[in-house]
Amino acid sequence: MPAVASVAAGVFNKTKVDFRSSHSAGIDLICVAHFNVFDEWASMPTDPNPHAPLNTFGMMDLLEEAACGEDSDVVSVARNRLELEAILSISKDSPEFRVAALHAVEGGHALGGSLRPLDELARRGCAMITITHFFNKGIATSGNSYPFFPDAYSDWPNQGLSSFGYEVIKETESKGIIVDVTHATSTAIADTLKAASKPVVASHISARALGEHPYSLVDEHIEEIARRGGLIGVVIMPYWLSNFSNHALAVKHGGLRDVVRTVEHVVKITGSVDHVAIGSDFGGYIIGPNDMNRLDQIGMLRSMLLQEFSMHEVNQIMAGNTIQFILDNWQSGLNGAPSCI
Repeated sequence: MPAVASVAAGVFNKTKVDFRSSHSAGIDLICVAHFNVFDEWASMPTDPNPHAPLNTFGMMDLLEEAACGEDSDVVSVARNRLELEAILSISKDSPEFRVAALHAVEGGHALGGSLRPLDELARRGCAMITITHFFNKGIATSGNSYPFFPDAYSDWPNQGLSSFGYEVIKETESKGIIVDVTHATSTAIADTLKAASKPVVASHISARALGEHPYSLVDEHIEEIARRGGLIGVVIMPYWLSNFSNHALAVKHGGLRDVVRTVEHVVKITGSVDHVAIGSDFGGYIIGPNDMNRLDQIGMLRSMLLQEFSMHEVNQIMAGNTIQFILDNWQSGLNGAPSCI
């Protein structure tokens, strides 16, 4: 529903993310997390919504139409690794430079309770799937993202993966789609790590040791994700990164220092900068730090990281680790639809 999406973006997109501002800021890569609020939140005769896959494919269509149309001068969609490498090979000084956009899915509810949509998602170049989101939709229990978003649909918040969830992990991996554990409870993450045979990502996450939130990763899981060759993307939202007593205080006092502190913590736990990245979630309608409220101000974060890390390490954290992880682990879409790049 483009009209609804347009209204929502105008009201809730506090960080004003769009492809043009991202291009002007020199952003290398954006994972576009497709999410239909009505498929997850609205009441329906069957839950999860069996029409959710079609709605997700429709959102993928809209992204590709924009990339082939009104935004074709600033963004290109990659549907396989070869296309991604081609887009990223263009110098930012070139008039041909484009932001690389990847399809991703925010919440396994988009599968509509079936494994079958994974075939089409893989064919169309979906790079990763967050197995759960705000509510448990029969795949995995979800950690509270906000105090007012409890895992309301689960009688057992510590259940972890369901039997169907184990099937989802296995089938997702078999299609070459990366499993994303963001939003899952610690129990669900532990189950996923047992079930997974390939590296996983926590694409936009925080550390429980620095902010006591069910949403955040415990150190044991940070260490294990890294040990398996996975990636931890640090979200740019102070509420999740620290122990502010309420969201209003986080908005007022939280800053980029909270982001840097979390990056430092992940490096300390994992022993290197190789498994940490920036997963801003700025397109997710969050409220950012008080000293950076738009993605095109990302240079401010780079400057702060350079006070703690070398230029090479900062380049890895800001983009290099993410690009390498995706190139190493995303194997879908090789025979997908033709691209307009």
